[in-house]
Amino acid sequence: MRRFYFDPQTRNGDEVSLSDEESHHIVKVLRLSAGEHVELLDGQGAVFRAVIVGTGRRVALRIEGIAATAPEPDKTLRIGQGILKGDKMDTVVQKCTELGVSRFTPFHSSRCQGKLDPVQSRKKQERWQRIGLEACKQCLRLRVPHLDGPVSYGELLQGKAMENDQSLRLLFWEEEKELHVRDLPEIGAAPSVFLLLGPEGGFTHEEVELARAAGFRTVSLGERILRAETASLTAVAIVQFLAGNL
Repeated sequence: MRRFYFDPQTRNGDEVSLSDEESHHIVKVLRLSAGEHVELLDGQGAVFRAVIVGTGRRVALRIEGIAATAPEPDKTLRIGQGILKGDKMDTVVQKCTELGVSRFTPFHSSRCQGKLDPVQSRKKQERWQRIGLEACKQCLRLRVPHLDGPVSYGELLQGKAMENDQSLRLLFWEEEKELHVRDLPEIGAAPSVFLLLGPEGGFTHEEVELARAAGFRTVSLGERILRAETASLTAVAIVQFLAGNL
């Protein structure tokens, strides 16, 4: 059955109105009409059965019951990702969503290419949110990951959210030669993990030391030098497996 996202704040009892984008997809692309049944995803762990009751500019639906629910995850994974060039970030956001990442924070570091102004940052965040939402619908994930707006590397390490965060903190670094991610049994026991993943040029030594001062341990993915997007997705998949989330 076709699945669409709705903002739970717009729900009025059992009545739901979809966004312009979702409405356009229903009416103009799929050509669904009143009386047809669909599923509605609220992004907070529930999917509802619903029937279309109106197909104007904003499609109106009536919720008929709950189709599925997902409890809060036992273990969460947060990603801090150095902003990559072009559509590489789109790919990383999409695949991290499919792999079950709970929170995704893009950051600017010294080796990121280019810098976004506030307007560009907002547009990028909105785009990545749409990509994450579409990935949730595609892979049948019931909880939409939290996607932060771009921040500086310093803001990421020194933000208030870090003060009370008790996550196992890991920074993947190609110059780490002693500790491989497979040698960290703590991943399986940690209730939450926070990964730092660099841009195309990686991290500088100064950035690595700042992360260590903030409680991050440097770990290796092995001897191969991987492209930034490959390294990010490899790290996420391995950590999710070791954490028991795959």
